[in-house]
Amino acid sequence: MAAAEEPLFAECDESVVSSIAKAIRLLRALVAAENGEAGVTHLALAAGLPKSTTHRLLSELIHEGLVARRGSRYCLGSGWYLLRSTPTASEWDQLANVARRPLDELFEATGATVHLGVLDEDEVLYLDKLTARGGTRVPSRVGNRMPSTCTALGKAMLAHGGRLLIRTVLSKDLPRLAPRSIAAPNLLLEQLAQVRTEGLAFDFEESQPGVSCVGAPIMYGGRAVGAVSLTRVGSDVLNGDGIKVRRAASQIAASLLPC
Repeated sequence: MAAAEEPLFAECDESVVSSIAKAIRLLRALVAAENGEAGVTHLALAAGLPKSTTHRLLSELIHEGLVARRGSRYCLGSGWYLLRSTPTASEWDQLANVARRPLDELFEATGATVHLGVLDEDEVLYLDKLTARGGTRVPSRVGNRMPSTCTALGKAMLAHGGRLLIRTVLSKDLPRLAPRSIAAPNLLLEQLAQVRTEGLAFDFEESQPGVSCVGAPIMYGGRAVGAVSLTRVGSDVLNGDGIKVRRAASQIAASLLPC
């Protein structure tokens, strides 16, 4: 029997969450969907919404051109891509654009999976992923989120996120994605201090067994506006990987324009 699918969002209280927030949840679920399309049941589960609400919102999003229908499945519509192509690009769009060449070079030099991510509140949001043809065991997808404390990307940015952010993260139980995920606040604080000293963060099977990562923050204007990571499956990251990842992060930071 297949494992139950993990929702992107907890099921919501209909009286609390606005229609706009629900529609955004559906759009995010579509962005994260495999092959860029999904059925109503999948979207309702991923967005934490009742199927009746999902049907109604999808109809409204189709009317606005943000969603299109293919038989019984849904995908992003032309209106979504028109919004993304507007000249007033967001900070994250600029980051993804200038990061492309350094990410390509890092991938070509190592052959390992490469990620670009940003911190969205206390979670990592994946903006880009480069991997070998045929895929990889690494389950990340562009548009998906992961707990920051379980990833090299997240720890690279948390280390420079300020006391308020770290206090917010530590105010809740630290998430456990794998047996080696960090559960002790003191250990996390020690690792973040080491990141600030060395400029590198590590994830040794903390997000998934058999997967190791090294990450470096993209520092701009005294803050971490994103991070780059390199992931290896079945072995620890190599000694030279950290140097290459840090170089890519520095190249991206040097190419950013004032916002």
